[in-house]
Amino acid sequence: MKKLIVLTLVFIFSVASFSQEKNIETESVALENLITFIVEHYSISSDSTETKNITFLLETYADDFKTEDRVILKQAFKLLSKRLTDNDLVSIIMYSNYSGIALSLASGSDVKKFLYAIENPKSSIKTLKEDGIELAYEFADENFSENSDNSVVIIRIPNKSTEVAKTESSENITNKSKKKNNAVVLTAIALLPELIAVIKD
Repeated sequence: MKKLIVLTLVFIFSVASFSQEKNIETESVALENLITFIVEHYSISSDSTETKNITFLLETYADDFKTEDRVILKQAFKLLSKRLTDNDLVSIIMYSNYSGIALSLASGSDVKKFLYAIENPKSSIKTLKEDGIELAYEFADENFSENSDNSVVIIRIPNKSTEVAKTESSENITNKSKKKNNAVVLTAIALLPELIAVIKD
């Protein structure tokens, strides 16, 4: 009888500890493969009864995304909204250059909220944080849904630093040429009375 009670208690505690374990799947994808990733991982099948709770962890490299990156992100999230239902949940968290929650637990079909977070990445964040990756896992853990497929999808944007540097250097060149043009105009204005005097003579 004593053995039976001990076995029953062990079984109850093992079930309780198993049920408390949170299974959050992590995926990583480069931006150029994001649309393919969405096609492969989120089907439009109506057979699936399990809802999805997805936290996208999006890499940032400047206050805004370059036009090409923004276009890919927008197309990917438009496609995602067509493959998810109202019962699915999507969150977008930024990391790297700046970190924070840009979108919290939006309906899976709410494409307007997805696009707003992509169009205005930095201003969508109410509170900037130090570590976006740690934030994403804390967020996923806090908002874990027992009856959902919980996942964190890391979206990497490789080769962004060289292009950002090129953009910054071209902006510096433009600013320098504007300053030179302004100096020429100011010099011409300063010399104007002397030129008029020479023409009169």
